[in-house]
Amino acid sequence: MSTHSLRVTGPALDACVLGGPMLVHYGEQHLGTVDPVPVSRGGTEIRIEHFTPSRTEEAQRLHGLKIGRVILLELVSFIAERFSTVTLVRLCLNRDIESYSEGITLAAERSELLQAMGASHIVITPKPDAGRIGHFVVDAAWEYNQANLAALGATLEVERTAYGERERLAAARTRRKGCWLFRQRPPSARRA
Repeated sequence: MSTHSLRVTGPALDACVLGGPMLVHYGEQHLGTVDPVPVSRGGTEIRIEHFTPSRTEEAQRLHGLKIGRVILLELVSFIAERFSTVTLVRLCLNRDIESYSEGITLAAERSELLQAMGASHIVITPKPDAGRIGHFVVDAAWEYNQANLAALGATLEVERTAYGERERLAAARTRRKGCWLFRQRPPSARRA
């Protein structure tokens, strides 16, 4: 399946309404929900911050392959294409990370992705919590203009390709593992 089959819908698989929840799907698989999506009074600014990933086994596998990078870009692209009044998308990316080194690495990766898509005012802030010392929040703003649209489109294609390669490699590993298990079973068990 291609990440071109990622789609964003409203809660009943209908069209999104500005300010309402946004559900992300990969084919038939629900990957997660952005809820709620705050909008400024004039409808010119939107804030993406609360993404709740789906807990299904398949969704967790896809998130493990870093489909979240494509999801972020697809959401901003979706907003830019569908809501002409929105001129600024504010992003607040956070996720609980247990380890400091993992958290700072993830924050740096997010910052690089945001820069590549044309976002500005990128700020990485530790979120103090004694139980989660590696939790960082990455804030940014993506302004609707031609340069940023071009950067977003180019970055989206790069990430789609990179994700497709990660998915292809994961499938190849699974096939090799299955072949190895088949060879390890005794001949009598193979016939059954």
